[in-house]
Amino acid sequence: MKRLLSALLLVVVAHARADDDAARYVAFVEEHAATCVQRNATQIQVRSTHPTRKIKVWLDRYHMGVGTGDRSRSELAPGAEPEPLGCSRSATGKQEWRIVRAIFVD
Repeated sequence: MKRLLSALLLVVVAHARADDDAARYVAFVEEHAATCVQRNATQIQVRSTHPTRKIKVWLDRYHMGVGTGDRSRSELAPGAEPEPLGCSRSATGKQEWRIVRAIFVD
């Protein structure tokens, strides 16, 4: 019985930690914005998929696979429109954004 309770407690703690991982609720979205389409690219946007909690997220930008040193921070509200980051291609090559850190604000 003691082992069963210990195992159950581990499952509950693991589940609670997974629910507190804000990065799981950050999504990148692509949109065909006119300024990006001219470069044969899409506009990259970021949004929260969590139904009730606001997320603060830090993102690093990469150009052609190399970090640029550009870091952005956004607060993503549940149900809000996605925030534009930039085009998937610059004039000189592919660019992307990666999550550095994400936390729940509330």
